[in-house]
Amino acid sequence: MTILRNYRGLLRVAGGQVGAATSGAAFWLVMAWILHPVAYGHLSWLISIAMLISAFTVLGWGKTIATYYPKEGRNELLSGSVIIVLTASLLAGAVTSLVLDPAVGLLVIGLSLFSLAVYSDLGEQNYARYMWMWIGVRLASFILAVAIYLWWGMVSGIVAGLAIAYLTFGSRILKHFCINPGMREVRGKMGFALTTLGADVSTGAVNLLDKVLIGLYFGMAMLGFYQLAYRIFVALTILPKILLFYLLPEKSAGRRTTGIEILGILISVGLAGLTFILAPLVIPQLFPDFTESIGAIQIMGLAAIPATIAGVKTSELYSRERARVVLGSHLVALGVGVTGIMSLGKSFGLLGLAISMLILQITLAASLTFSPRLFSRGAVPNKMVVGLASMTLAAVLLLSYLNIQPLQIEIVGNKVRGAGTAMGTFVAITVVHEKTEDAEAAIAEAFEEIKRIERLMSVQDETSEIYALNHSGTDWVELSPEVLHVLTRAQYYSSLSGGAFDITVQPLMDLWMEKTKERGKMPVPDELSEALELVGWNNLIVDGDHSRARFVQYGMEVTLGGIAKGYALDRAVEVLMESGIESALVEIGGDLRAFGSKKWRIALQHPRERGEWLGVIELEDGAIVTSGDYARYFFLGRRRIHHLMDPRTGYPADKSISVTIITNKGIDADALSTAVFVMGPEEGEKLLSSPGIKGLIVAPDGEVIKSESWNFPLASSRP
Repeated sequence: MTILRNYRGLLRVAGGQVGAATSGAAFWLVMAWILHPVAYGHLSWLISIAMLISAFTVLGWGKTIATYYPKEGRNELLSGSVIIVLTASLLAGAVTSLVLDPAVGLLVIGLSLFSLAVYSDLGEQNYARYMWMWIGVRLASFILAVAIYLWWGMVSGIVAGLAIAYLTFGSRILKHFCINPGMREVRGKMGFALTTLGADVSTGAVNLLDKVLIGLYFGMAMLGFYQLAYRIFVALTILPKILLFYLLPEKSAGRRTTGIEILGILISVGLAGLTFILAPLVIPQLFPDFTESIGAIQIMGLAAIPATIAGVKTSELYSRERARVVLGSHLVALGVGVTGIMSLGKSFGLLGLAISMLILQITLAASLTFSPRLFSRGAVPNKMVVGLASMTLAAVLLLSYLNIQPLQIEIVGNKVRGAGTAMGTFVAITVVHEKTEDAEAAIAEAFEEIKRIERLMSVQDETSEIYALNHSGTDWVELSPEVLHVLTRAQYYSSLSGGAFDITVQPLMDLWMEKTKERGKMPVPDELSEALELVGWNNLIVDGDHSRARFVQYGMEVTLGGIAKGYALDRAVEVLMESGIESALVEIGGDLRAFGSKKWRIALQHPRERGEWLGVIELEDGAIVTSGDYARYFFLGRRRIHHLMDPRTGYPADKSISVTIITNKGIDADALSTAVFVMGPEEGEKLLSSPGIKGLIVAPDGEVIKSESWNFPLASSRP
């Protein structure tokens, strides 16, 4: 009868976890179908933050109840825990609502109460109710989230649907609420709860911090691809969760579970192998837009094996009241995981991020297995404190290092090349000079000049003059001669192009490249009209006589993304010339300017065939800039959404797919390439007839239109 009871309990815990995992998987699969990968990543980011905060607000009382209630059966422990968790979650939820989003704040409260509720079911060994709680909340989450999103059209609506579901099911724990609970039981378990809190937070960080960091440092698009792979991993790790939730109360009650543990590990090995084989076959059929995730899915599938071992070991340690060892192991794994994300992700992209997850799980399983043997029980706390401090310091130093992008110098003969990042993109300066030390110094000065221009004209930098202008309302803002010069040239090209070039399109950029990405659906007409009302180059008044500028209409903003890089090219070249350099090539994100006697071979990227070229030209003295819809873009269904806005329609420009301009100066080539791209072949070709301009337009149907002065062959050859 005992064996039958054990397996009946196991089946119910398994049923709850399987039902939760199935509905959870369905939720994320549907989200992948209806959301763009960027919005998919943003949703994952918000939910991960809510779950990480809720892991803290439970304050360790969930596992404390599951550990001690089966042994003691004291209801005072439940009532005291409810008071503590409710207070903490309300405070955390309020702060999260103010700082991030109200829906995320509500989700924090709902997750906290629900967590305490299901742990109380485990503590009471009411496995049937535990099963239906999980199945019910996941089904309700799925239905509410999808319904609210379809009605509202916002990612926040999805989060709100989840919050309502978890609040509804989690509120059941409030039946144990008591205004004057006996706190003696709570005080007696405080030490264990605080240690468990550390383990819960570190466990949450192990499972969730990767999404938070990837979203912050690698972007929501990368997170979207990673998230699909991670959800496959989560589906595979249902076994570790079953083992953890079921084995904890069973082990605490003193029952043997060895056979179940071995069976669970063997099943995880089979599932990992099956995932590795099937991922390349299944993903292209079900999610053709997520084929980049295949390698990551295979790697994360293998991580299910150590995750299962970690789940078994965690339940064993909790049952023996060794929560400090669990805490220490998760901190070790967290340190390894953060380091892996930031180093491997930077070097290998999505595959590097997946490998970091595999290494994290291996580290966690190994630490949970061997730590109890390496450290005595009394020595663990001090060692864990030292370990936490060391890993925190290491993580801070690592992140600080990664935020510093030094200029990398490479010398080959009389050619010196410096590479780094500035203006949100890749920068390379190549100099031909006999004295390499002088060349290095000149490159460093030119690179610093580009960084200075970035600080002066950045939209995001709160110390920049453009930021001050964008947040001035309609007040006059004093500007430096350089910024006034760039604004004046921008106005000139706006007039020349009939408004096709317009630096006041920042509201459209925010709408299409931020809000539309996050929501994963097209803007409604009213939103587009509101944004268009804030666009108009004539409503930017530039007063050069008094070194100032202002907007006519409140809410307007400018972006110099279509002209500032060209100006930075010119300034870098001037610095190099002043340093005595006779020949050089400066590149900022694919925009180039050369000077001197050397001829530089430049390949023109094909706008649709990666790795293919429209042709290779030789640039001796001048600037070459290409604007295309293939550099910064995403898809909504079959529609390509990119960053080159048509200020006349409010939509991303669609009359060209690529425009290349060659002129004497970078500022002119930069502005003209954007203007002609928006104008399209018919209008743009007329603009290219001006003296000193060479241009190449690729139409949407692939037709290549050359200006009369274009004298470079278009042979499909590599540089």
